[in-house]
Amino acid sequence: MIVYKTKAWLPAIWHFHTGPTAIALLRRLVVVGIYATLVTVGELNFIDFRLKDTPSSFLQAMGILLSLLLIFRTNTAYDRFYEGRQAWGVLVNNCRNLAIYFNAVLPEGDTESRAFFAKAISNFPFALKNHLRDMSGVDELDMVEEGERRDLSNFDHKPAGVSNQLWVRTEILYREGRLSESQHINLNQRLTTLMDVCGICERIKSTPIPFSYNLFIKLFIMIYVGILPFTIITAYGYLTIPAVVLTSYVLVGLEMIGEEIEEPFGFERNDLPLNQLSQLIRVNVHDILQIYLPHVEKQAAKPGFTIVT
Repeated sequence: MIVYKTKAWLPAIWHFHTGPTAIALLRRLVVVGIYATLVTVGELNFIDFRLKDTPSSFLQAMGILLSLLLIFRTNTAYDRFYEGRQAWGVLVNNCRNLAIYFNAVLPEGDTESRAFFAKAISNFPFALKNHLRDMSGVDELDMVEEGERRDLSNFDHKPAGVSNQLWVRTEILYREGRLSESQHINLNQRLTTLMDVCGICERIKSTPIPFSYNLFIKLFIMIYVGILPFTIITAYGYLTIPAVVLTSYVLVGLEMIGEEIEEPFGFERNDLPLNQLSQLIRVNVHDILQIYLPHVEKQAAKPGFTIVT
């Protein structure tokens, strides 16, 4: 994820154009530039396609419609991005509250249960992160008890496996009389929130922008850019080429940005920093439950953002 200083325009602009999205955008602009050059040279020197007589009001109407579509597209993509961030914010708070609750109800000398919950609660965000990224490994998960890691590997849905471990251990504590009924009810609500967050993230991931809608915007952009050089060539001459490229830069760029942020759980530079958030939860939970965590683990919880200064 990229964090930038709003007053540092030039570094932000430069940094944006070093990313894979900008590079893909520039490749598309090269194609548009070649097309605009062929049309301009052909129209001015060889063939009169007569599209230059198209009323300017027609192009203006198409531009307004395209702008409305792109605004809706960008807003929809950002809503998905922000909803994903809200879900992970709930996860961070809920994991901390779970750790605080267990720290309050567990005896200080019960290091076994404290270590179990510190590791199990910390495992959930990592399991969820890998699940959202279609990664099935358990290398980042702590072994809470002998054999438990092997049991997790048998779960296709790793977040459900971790949640299952938490539920089972909580029920054991309740049946042993180490949790009161009211404490058990309160814990059940917080444990349920874990899978609620997982469900929200899965809904965002599995419900992309409808294909037909996405395709229609791309088609509309292609038609608009295809007609544009014919309608402005009389007024601009050879300046039609940079004018078309600049217009395409804005239109195609907005569409590509929408595509990038509509899936907020991936590996792109503008996606959510799930690695850092997961590690932050691990550090906070171990700290609350007074379980030792190596210094290198705490360092990994610091923001891994790309900061443009």
